[in-house]
Amino acid sequence: MDIIPEGTVIEFLESQRFITAAVTGRKGSRVRVLTHTGRELNLAPGRIIAASRKKIPVSDRNSTILALQSTNTRREKLKEQINIKEVWEAVNEDAETWPPQDLAELAFDGEITDDHIAAFLRAVIDDHTYFKYRDGMINVMPPVVVERLLEQRAREAKRLERISKGARWLDSVWKDEDTGSLGEEFEDAIQEFWIPALKDYCIQGDDSDYAPSVKGLLKYAGLSDSSSAFETLVRAGIWDKDENIELLRQGIEAEFPAEVEKQAEELAASLPDAVKEDREDLRGLHLVTIDGAESKDLDDALSFCKKGDGWEIGIHITDISDEIETATPLFNEAINRATSIYLPEQQIPMLPDILSQNRWSLVQGEDRRGLSFFITVDNEGQIQNSRISRSIINVARRMSYREAEEEILSGGTLSHLHELCKKMQQRRIENGALPLPIPELIINVTDGEVSVNLCRLGPARFLISECMILANVVAARFLRDNNIPGLYRSQPPPRQQIIFGEEEDLLANFRQRRLISRGHLGTDPEKHSGLGVDCYTTVTSPLRRALDLLMQQQLTSFLQKGKPTHSKEELEQLAARLGAGLAAAAAVRQNRTRYWTLKYLESRKDEPLNAWILDKGRGNRLLVVLCDTLTPVEIPLRPQIEWAMDMEIQVRIKRIVPRENILKVDWWDAGGP
Repeated sequence: MDIIPEGTVIEFLESQRFITAAVTGRKGSRVRVLTHTGRELNLAPGRIIAASRKKIPVSDRNSTILALQSTNTRREKLKEQINIKEVWEAVNEDAETWPPQDLAELAFDGEITDDHIAAFLRAVIDDHTYFKYRDGMINVMPPVVVERLLEQRAREAKRLERISKGARWLDSVWKDEDTGSLGEEFEDAIQEFWIPALKDYCIQGDDSDYAPSVKGLLKYAGLSDSSSAFETLVRAGIWDKDENIELLRQGIEAEFPAEVEKQAEELAASLPDAVKEDREDLRGLHLVTIDGAESKDLDDALSFCKKGDGWEIGIHITDISDEIETATPLFNEAINRATSIYLPEQQIPMLPDILSQNRWSLVQGEDRRGLSFFITVDNEGQIQNSRISRSIINVARRMSYREAEEEILSGGTLSHLHELCKKMQQRRIENGALPLPIPELIINVTDGEVSVNLCRLGPARFLISECMILANVVAARFLRDNNIPGLYRSQPPPRQQIIFGEEEDLLANFRQRRLISRGHLGTDPEKHSGLGVDCYTTVTSPLRRALDLLMQQQLTSFLQKGKPTHSKEELEQLAARLGAGLAAAAAVRQNRTRYWTLKYLESRKDEPLNAWILDKGRGNRLLVVLCDTLTPVEIPLRPQIEWAMDMEIQVRIKRIVPRENILKVDWWDAGGP
């Protein structure tokens, strides 16, 4: 290492800041220096960027510091005078490596001093775009590298500007200030980047391409809570506090595309003459619909009468198969949606309301195309014969579940059908069916307020359920026996069967439900263990389920033309699309049911909640079920308490965050009120 004389003025970097110093001596392999900030250091020679040719006195410490400060200031001012780009343009086609003094001579007019050379080195290192300093020489960067670096620099500048604007906007939002006053320049950055970025991050989480940007913005703005992104959108009035994130995550749109709406309007305006379609005229038959009082998409009706020694049960389905042509926007939309989605706060129909609730709904007193199933059963509910007919129907009476139950309980006509339904169910139970009558969780949301109750299957709903199962079984057998390609629902036996027959005990049914095998949708007619039937499909809800629409098309086309609408290969392709739509719909239903259940439980977080022990949980925990909502949740096992399955206990909520699906409970007396 060359000896650097005492009094030499040097330059080095410390925390990306240029330091001017004077050499005051040596200590081993290091040089001892006094900096312009008044610090004394032992510096490795390799850190020195520039060394002056002229020396300054170092005998008086204070005088040396003043001289160094003056030198540092002078060099910084000289640096600001340099147009580094112009120098690069002048030399980039010449030599690749230059001594610092030669380039400093191009940057300045007149005599070149140590200060000019040091100032130019500062400019090169600060800029790090056009030149690179290495081993005492300056390398000229090639044009292609400069262009790339400038593009990176521009992107970084844009990013920093965007973060600055985003942070200012966040500050206004969280202070409830009028963000419109920020100006158009801010508005563009927010609308074009930050709002889409925040939305995507809320939907996709860390998988979002915007995740690094959003996390950086929130950190910059001092918002560290995991819900900050969502809360920002709520505070800004962009999302509702109960926004359905899962709906957005699954890409499900409540509104229909314009081309679907157009086709629906054209179909709604058309009034084809069903009499001329060679349909069986059943308008003289007394048909009733039984559904919820608020329901408008009515797709099934019933008729029931004595037939010789038995009974004729008629299940009449609105026939829309001819009106939805394949490969049209409406057909494709129905297949992609797969099903109508009924949520506590909204309904997302499979078909536009103008059709599903009006033109194709079985409105009382209106002629409709029908697909009618006539099944004759004996007094024990055994099927004697069946037939399927393309029909014209007209509903004579619309009944609510409440009205139907009143007739059943009063011994009216429906009471006879109800008795037959019980016998038909018993036959299925004998074939292995597991009805599992677990109450349905009914969630009502009004202006953000949640109420919850458990509703058991009443006699009217039971009657409709059995009649629809009956029609679907007949449809599946007709497809199978006539070699018509179909899509069948099947289900293997439960992984373990702990109840047999119709079990009324809620706890036993709940435990058995957890052991049910997953169902399957395929083209082979296989047994449905849960229903206790040899083969099964669904055809009774074409307004609400795309599978039913497809099977209706297969049946009606065969009845009319002797051949089905879809081949087996086409059905396999459509089944894949149905599967994706059904999975998305199930995810949305499950997520929203969970969210609103937790919102309801949140209002009871200071109350004791009744529960029963379902099983041993993970690790040192028990799995319990909250009685009011049938919500499973784990609770710490307490060694001092003897427990048993089905044992009733009381718990309290320790922590609950509906938006993040967090529910933690403990024993009621464990730190509770």
